[in-house]
Amino acid sequence: MNVLMLGVGDAGLDDASSEPVRRHLEYARRAGGHIDLVVDSRKHGQVAHSAKLRVLFTGGPRPAYPWAALRIAGEAGRETPPDLVTSQDPFATALVGLMLRRQLGCPLLVQNHSVFYASPEWLHERPVLFRLLRLLGRFTLRRANGYRLVNSTEARYYTRHLGLSPVRIRVLPVPCELARFLESRKPEDVRSHKAALGIDAPDPVCLWVGRPARVKRLPVLLHAFRRIRMRVPQARLIIVGDESLANEDLRQVQDREGLGHEVIWAGAVRLDDLPLYYQIADVFLFSSAYEGFGRVLVEAGAAGLPAVSTSTAGAQEIIRDGRTGYLVDIGDAEALADRAIQLLLDPNLRAEMGTAARAWVQEQFDPDQAFDAIVSQWREVAGLPAGPSPA
Repeated sequence: MNVLMLGVGDAGLDDASSEPVRRHLEYARRAGGHIDLVVDSRKHGQVAHSAKLRVLFTGGPRPAYPWAALRIAGEAGRETPPDLVTSQDPFATALVGLMLRRQLGCPLLVQNHSVFYASPEWLHERPVLFRLLRLLGRFTLRRANGYRLVNSTEARYYTRHLGLSPVRIRVLPVPCELARFLESRKPEDVRSHKAALGIDAPDPVCLWVGRPARVKRLPVLLHAFRRIRMRVPQARLIIVGDESLANEDLRQVQDREGLGHEVIWAGAVRLDDLPLYYQIADVFLFSSAYEGFGRVLVEAGAAGLPAVSTSTAGAQEIIRDGRTGYLVDIGDAEALADRAIQLLLDPNLRAEMGTAARAWVQEQFDPDQAFDAIVSQWREVAGLPAGPSPA
């Protein structure tokens, strides 16, 4: 089958070796057809990653996205007629998807990788704009043919508050490349990587990985780590992520918390190098205000790391509270710290939870099953009539 995708981010999509490109090539392979992916980007032109995947960039500012995407996707759809149109969110991409459905005569699957409806924290971030987006989403969702979400919390909102049919809804996580994170730690690699980062071999390590945007609440993380240091003075915190993407001066927050060399800013790290950071860590910390999924929590679990995370919709899907890690209230730095301290001071508990996390992740987030489930939904929705779907 052929699929026409509408996306909003271009990270890595011009790099044949990147994880997003590998993932979309695997989608195309399992679907047995071709994917055209039209993404919101200031880049121009297109990149073909074999005959199975073509990425087309809209080449303009975000407000112009709907018009540019409709034109570019329409041309791509007439060149390679799709069996299905799928949008990355229920907002602008879904609106374009509805227009393409009419033009191309194929059903629309609307995806949602966040918690746009079930999370008050998301709404509070930009109340006026996000209320308008919610209204737009209600319009597009009621007219779509199928829905894919990545957490059960948002799915319940779809059925209970938006009145959408549960028959058309699937909760399907993003496929994660687990194999590289499942590799056992080699003591000599742990020691050498710690030394390269200026960490003494016996010092315990807390780890955070992600895109340091405001929603990740790194000030909460840094405040929690100050409390951790009071009980575990040798503890170090490694932050992996492109600091230039932060919406605030995190170094200033670090100074305000009285943290100096105890925090190591590793910067952006290639996916191939990322497993080493999980392998040298003892506890994974996550402080987000909201998350639709949280792939780094899956990676941490695969590496055998217990995680302490705020209780976002995504974390609730991944962490079994008290078994593979701990969930704490959103914004509660003290609880985040206290649970981490408990794990750092109890190596037996840490090992037990890490082993349970690895087993749980392998059982629940097997990438083969995830790919198959997503492509299965594509085929299911592609077989529906292309007209508006009854809610």
